[in-house]
Amino acid sequence: MRHKLGYKKLNRTSEHRKALIKNMLNSLIKYEQIITTLPKAKLIKPQAEKLITLGKKKKFD
Repeated sequence: MRHKLGYKKLNRTSEHRKALIKNMLNSLIKYEQIITTLPKAKLIKPQAEKLITLGKKKKFD
């Protein structure tokens, strides 16, 4: 079974994957929407939600 085994690699090196995720999150915050594939969207969804929650908490502290 493969319960909770890491993350999707998206057929990229670790540096390329980190850059891809960072750029997609920046674009999502800047433009409020992005056009991407389903696997990439599933990969950045948890990180985007954490980033948005953090921004809301810092805004009203």
